Amino acid sequence: MGCGDGRITKEMGQIFKAKKVRGFDVYPSLVKRACHNGVDACVMDLENGMPRGELAVMWGVLHHLKERETCIKRISENYSMVFIREPIKTISLKVFEMGDPIEKEEFERLVNKYLPGAQILYYSFCVFVFYSKNGVS
Repeated sequence: MGCGDGRITKEMGQIFKAKKVRGFDVYPSLVKRACHNGVDACVMDLENGMPRGELAVMWGVLHHLKERETCIKRISENYSMVFIREPIKTISLKVFEMGDPIEKEEFERLVNKYLPGAQILYYSFCVFVFYSKNGVS
């Protein structure tokens, strides 16, 4: 989700040993670049729709959305496994990240509500979430 130019999408596909990788982004120019970089990508606004699949990877997407809760809810309904990386709001973060980084407490509330049992790990100014409906991590 939020495949951008496809570089991280391809990396995640290799890391997770995915049989098939699809990318989605709201910006047509980024989708075009992702396709050029070998990603099966299409334009999709995650606030108005959500694809289905086995594993959802969101790398720095939620802080660009207005309807974060709706997005996480849809992800939990449409995917059996989820990996999320998001920046967490700090004083110095605004200089490096566009969008509106989420507060730690709000992020944890959403994850606990829609991705119960998920592993939440913090590193530097980022949070990483690993979730499986089957409880396998």
